[in-house]
Amino acid sequence: MPRTMLVPAQWNGSVEHFYHFFFGYLVPVVLYQEKSDSNSFVVRDCGPMNPWFDLLRPGTDLDFMTPGVMLHRVLTHRQERVILRGWDDPTRFHKASLRKFSGIVSERAGASRVAATTSSPRITMLERRAGPDFYTGASSEVYSSGTDFRSWPNVAESHAAIMPLGEAAVVDTAGMSPKDQVRLFEQTDVLIAQHGAGLSNMVFMKPGTTVIEVKPPLETIISTIYSNLAAAMGLGYRAIEQASDHAAVPAEDIRSAAEAALSDPGQPVPHMTGRLPARIRRQLPRRL
Repeated sequence: MPRTMLVPAQWNGSVEHFYHFFFGYLVPVVLYQEKSDSNSFVVRDCGPMNPWFDLLRPGTDLDFMTPGVMLHRVLTHRQERVILRGWDDPTRFHKASLRKFSGIVSERAGASRVAATTSSPRITMLERRAGPDFYTGASSEVYSSGTDFRSWPNVAESHAAIMPLGEAAVVDTAGMSPKDQVRLFEQTDVLIAQHGAGLSNMVFMKPGTTVIEVKPPLETIISTIYSNLAAAMGLGYRAIEQASDHAAVPAEDIRSAAEAALSDPGQPVPHMTGRLPARIRRQLPRRL
């Protein structure tokens, strides 16, 4: 079996869901391929996430393998494999590696070649909608997604409040192609979203831009995921508290945060959580 299996060893969760797929599998696959002379691999079937593999090196030839078969071949040593350690641990975002990944993928998506359509600030607001039918089927590893987890019921009201500030759009990234997502975020000046996997796309935003996270009550281990990611990418970060996972958020709070972000672009840049020297050690490059 001449093709090498690229086996995900993500920190947590399932690679059928965007955050753990994106950082736990796609990032290490892209970076591994940059170090490899091979364009022929076997990857794990990740369901709705599979289109992202189209952003691997042009000419890449992939086979997709079900989790059960991949596990069997790992345990029985029937096929050469590389275990790729995930980058989805929220305390282990490595700046240089993520920026390298972002540059590679943005170039392949043609993001830098897309001309801006307006001189007005571009504000992108993410709306969490019902997840794909895949997540209610028998083959899904986690039987929920989208609004089953969290929601922001008055997104439309918040969108109306920020429309005078620039070119403001409401999107559901789950319904967009990977290339369109990369291009959108590469041109976004202010990203506003409830805590969720869509915020992972901030890796494609340019320095001097800002992320605004709507934060419901969260477990400690995940509450700083996106402030840590903003710190790694050198982006401005602001948070707006949400009373519960499905509570309305005052539209005036959204507008105030957006105005502050536009008046002081790219600020404040947060610090990674933790104390020195542990904080520095967590940000060291990881072996692929």
